[in-house]
Amino acid sequence: MECKNRQLVKIMKEICLEYGIAFQGFSSDWIIQLTANCHTMFIYGYKFPNNNAAIEQICNDKSALSDILTAHKIPHVPHSYFSSPNNQQYTPSQSNSNKMQSFLQEYGKIVCKPNAGTEGFNVLKVSSQKDLEFASNEIFSRSGDMSISPYRKIQAEYRVIIVNSSVGVIYEKKRPFVTGNGHDSIKHLIEKDATLLGVEIDDELDVFSVPDADEIVEVSWKHNLGRGAHPVIVTDISKMEILSDLALSCVVALDAEFMSIDIVEDECGFEVLEINSGVMMENLARSNPENYEIAKNIYKKAILHYLNMDTPQYNYFTQRSGKTNDALPVLEKIARERGAQIIPDKEKGNFAVFVFKNGKRFVAKDSPFNLNYAGSISLCINKAACACLLHDRGFQIPKQQYFTLKASPETTLLELSRCFEKPDERLGFGFPMIVKPNGLSQGTGVFKVSNSKEGLLASRSILAMKEKIVLLQECCSGSDYRIVVLNGQVIQAYERIPFHVVGNGHDTIRTLLQKQADAFEKANRCKKVDTEDIRLLRNIINQGFTLNTVLNAGVICRLQDVANLSSGGTARDKTNQISPYYSELAIRIAESLNLILCGIDIVAKDITDMNNTDYYVLEVNSAPILDNHAFEGKKQEKCVEEVYGKIFDFLESL
Repeated sequence: MECKNRQLVKIMKEICLEYGIAFQGFSSDWIIQLTANCHTMFIYGYKFPNNNAAIEQICNDKSALSDILTAHKIPHVPHSYFSSPNNQQYTPSQSNSNKMQSFLQEYGKIVCKPNAGTEGFNVLKVSSQKDLEFASNEIFSRSGDMSISPYRKIQAEYRVIIVNSSVGVIYEKKRPFVTGNGHDSIKHLIEKDATLLGVEIDDELDVFSVPDADEIVEVSWKHNLGRGAHPVIVTDISKMEILSDLALSCVVALDAEFMSIDIVEDECGFEVLEINSGVMMENLARSNPENYEIAKNIYKKAILHYLNMDTPQYNYFTQRSGKTNDALPVLEKIARERGAQIIPDKEKGNFAVFVFKNGKRFVAKDSPFNLNYAGSISLCINKAACACLLHDRGFQIPKQQYFTLKASPETTLLELSRCFEKPDERLGFGFPMIVKPNGLSQGTGVFKVSNSKEGLLASRSILAMKEKIVLLQECCSGSDYRIVVLNGQVIQAYERIPFHVVGNGHDTIRTLLQKQADAFEKANRCKKVDTEDIRLLRNIINQGFTLNTVLNAGVICRLQDVANLSSGGTARDKTNQISPYYSELAIRIAESLNLILCGIDIVAKDITDMNNTDYYVLEVNSAPILDNHAFEGKKQEKCVEEVYGKIFDFLESL
């Protein structure tokens, strides 16, 4: 494939234009250098630097990978190593020939392949001694080593793309096929189909047989996309959960960031076949415009994460797409009205200097307003510890338990599985429950689970994010509110409505979702909606819908359980209606944690009702992001302007 025709190169250039990343190509763009935010990354072919070198080598070594997966008890197709006769001095005394023959006798049919090969080259099916001799000679003539695996009757093969240690997309690799017409032989049908030119035809296929009309006949036993197979996005939620769970177990075992995992469905169930450290999505990107955007979004996530450009702090003070100002427009407007100046950090974008008209300067680093003490910030980041302190001081919190990563992820998951099997007995609360990482924010990795299977999948996803503590929390009924406190006063209160779409009688949920995501991106909300989020897809299925469902006018489909504005939620302002009880409560919570500025997340029936005093404190955020609320409309923008105005007044008075 010519480098200039690679979809990867085209995608890289588009991303670089969108985000102001410097692009430089070498060796006809086979090597790409990207530079931004004082970081540089090289992409060699389809190899990204996101994984460490050891993981790269393990994934390239099929037998070594098999050993790792065996040690972690991950279902997989086993691969055994054989060295070329030229390297016999480095291998055990038993001859290759005897060991290969024993494999053939044990399994009846085996697959021989280069131990470090890709794209299905020199992958040979063996069912006799003669085949074995041919395969070993053929492979060893081109490669220094070989691996042998038992032949599996594969019903389907899937590819799971992992990006930033999470599932990016799952698609099935459909084998090349012909469709019968009732009179032509398979051979004739193959010859008439130009797309099958060069496809390796299965030698066990009776090509002279005549298939029935509309009968589908797969003509190759291989699933390689570069050899005639084609990608089909998996939308079956139950299958997605099985594949995600298995793929994430590999991520946890390997501590990996960016890779593609091939999983087969065969007579043994679901098994990992191979893991590729290079992420190649050429065929996916070429298949249709929607899949091109999926591939682009995955590459974008990997690049921005590596270059440290995917944090809200980075996007906050640097120029946003379509904007002419360096700072957040609302902030710049307030600064201008107060006669203040904002000097952003143009290189990294993680701090800014506010210069007030009285000459005072205030440096904000890592968040818009860094007013709090370091100890209080650390306490809020540790959700379990913060909840424990609040409980000790008499505030109502949900029942919860946390689980710390043990010597191995499997030990932690085993402990969690026991709790999910008997939650009422072991935890003191049952399903549904919330499973979330202890140290992340903005709704990242927060799952509402209804059974043990969903609980384990959520836990595995969290451990894959490199989180050391998994927090289990009872699910509390009521509405979700955020109350923002500044220096002992409530300056903002709003109800948070989870991400949802409303039917119009003609658009599918998929279309409504994409329109919403496009609107968020156009509004430059600091965190964009991930339309491939498995939590989102599960919610659609649980409500009896699919992505292709056309909702009647006015019908609501809830897409997320978390109400965070960063996850697509919307807000209803309650600042002027909050009851004195909840104002005083929020102020006491802030004082108990020694916080000057904070956002307190509360579940209650109604914070505007004087008689309603039942509540649960979910979390306390020491660096509340206020700008998502501003992009919902003129009224909301006015509310945010008032909040920023109060903060600016406070800063100037210090």
